[in-house]
Amino acid sequence: MKAQIVLTPSESKRLIAKAVSQMERVKNAMQKGIVVICRGSTNAFLTEELTGQKMNKRNFALGYIGPKGLIVNLNNLKDIVLIDGKPNTDLALADVVKDLRTGDVVIKGANAIGPDGIPGVLLSRRRPDTFGGTLGAFQTAAMARGVEIIIPVGLEKSIPVSVLIGSKEISSSKVEYATGIACGLVPVFGTVVTEVEAMRILSGVEVIPIGAGGVGGAEGSVVLLLKGTNSEVKQAIRIIEEIRGEPQLPEPR
Repeated sequence: MKAQIVLTPSESKRLIAKAVSQMERVKNAMQKGIVVICRGSTNAFLTEELTGQKMNKRNFALGYIGPKGLIVNLNNLKDIVLIDGKPNTDLALADVVKDLRTGDVVIKGANAIGPDGIPGVLLSRRRPDTFGGTLGAFQTAAMARGVEIIIPVGLEKSIPVSVLIGSKEISSSKVEYATGIACGLVPVFGTVVTEVEAMRILSGVEVIPIGAGGVGGAEGSVVLLLKGTNSEVKQAIRIIEEIRGEPQLPEPR
């Protein structure tokens, strides 16, 4: 059986969040371990899925791409730390990096994903003393200790060249002009979850992206072809209908 579906960016974020929450490694860490949810728009949806509590999704982002360009959100919320499934509001990522071990999970979104599947994160170049923001705080330690890094990223963030090319070009030269704040681009490595992986996790279907874009509030949408058994595709359709109409995220403020 085959089906064609359209997902708006917010619907994609909700879908990906539902899938990540059902990943075995995440469920295991929620039972016993540490789960760190780094700031980001998709991760705001994931926080709701994992905690069952509504949150101020619009401000769960340190930086974002807005109508005026690349922006730093001065009203951003801090990262979420879950220990044995329970939020600990007294802790931030920096407080638990030293405690992260095999079996723990760090979930970090991305700003871009290239055709080779490598995602990248934009980091402000405004501060000369920066150590790489959230990414710099955990990536090396997590990879060295066997901590699982999960990267939820929607296909709306697809770019036609490798992140490795862009990151090398930016790192080797000065940016003389920027719409908003000049940024570097840093590759991030881990388990990527786009709409393709999300649909497979939740229903078992094969997904082929066949279109993108839109107007009238559907800008950034993706068109997906679903393939699978009748039961798999029908399950996928049920999931899509449940998230249909997810409100568009407003700009942080």
